[in-house]
Amino acid sequence: MNSYLERLGARTRSTGSVLCLGLDPVPEALPPGFGRDLAGVERFCEVLLDAAMPYATAVKPNIAFFEAFGSAGIAVLERLRDRIPAEVVFVVDAKRGDIGSTAARQAMALFDVLGADAVTVNPYLGSEAVEPLISRGDRFAYVLCRTSNPGAGELQSLEVAADPAIGAPAEPLYARVARRASGWGPGGTVGLVVGATAPAELEKIRAIAPELALLVPGVGAQGGEVEPVLRHGPAVAPPAGERQGGGLLVNVSRGIAAAASGLERPSDVAERLAAAAAEWAGRLRVPA
Repeated sequence: MNSYLERLGARTRSTGSVLCLGLDPVPEALPPGFGRDLAGVERFCEVLLDAAMPYATAVKPNIAFFEAFGSAGIAVLERLRDRIPAEVVFVVDAKRGDIGSTAARQAMALFDVLGADAVTVNPYLGSEAVEPLISRGDRFAYVLCRTSNPGAGELQSLEVAADPAIGAPAEPLYARVARRASGWGPGGTVGLVVGATAPAELEKIRAIAPELALLVPGVGAQGGEVEPVLRHGPAVAPPAGERQGGGLLVNVSRGIAAAASGLERPSDVAERLAAAAAEWAGRLRVPA
């Protein structure tokens, strides 16, 4: 049984990049020639996956964009999952986390049925709520820490009191989440979601949790800069720090998918998507 971090490091070594391809398909945003319905979404995602796969270390579908179509949308996601080679890391952006018995069923749905290598989880209910999602040595969970959306600071930047029991000073809530998550799970199964739109917070979180792998959204369409992410994103201590790329994944969704806007022929769409993926992979290269 290979750990998630081992598989992620191997794929990063193969691609030389920390590019994570996001799948957030909106029917109205599809290029001409693709139907504005679920069939069009599936066909576009197939073209996108085939075009970008050689350059992507991971693929991250946001499950809500498929759940919006009901059971038929989930069936599409399952078919798309079958299209992704085993060596490409499959991260399901589901933001799960609930009381223990519910989280256990979530783990079965995401890991055993959908075949996720990793998932995103919400820490608001505490470690009990994510334990079933971080207890498997070959799977992984990225804990929401400091997200990339404009309203993230409303709660995540609230100051929390010092906690002498864990040696924590008074600090923002996102920092406490990073500190707490460092001690969750059996080791090597927990990482953090930290947005590229908050570079100062990213640097602070890396100092608190030097060993944790990061999933970083927010570059491209959301305006986050690549350079601070590549500087502070890779882990510098085991377990993630001893892997190629330091366990870093940088998600790009619209920055690749939107490259096909305005193109008529599917063959042109595939070529444009491949070029965009190659460009982003080049921007997100890591040392050999």
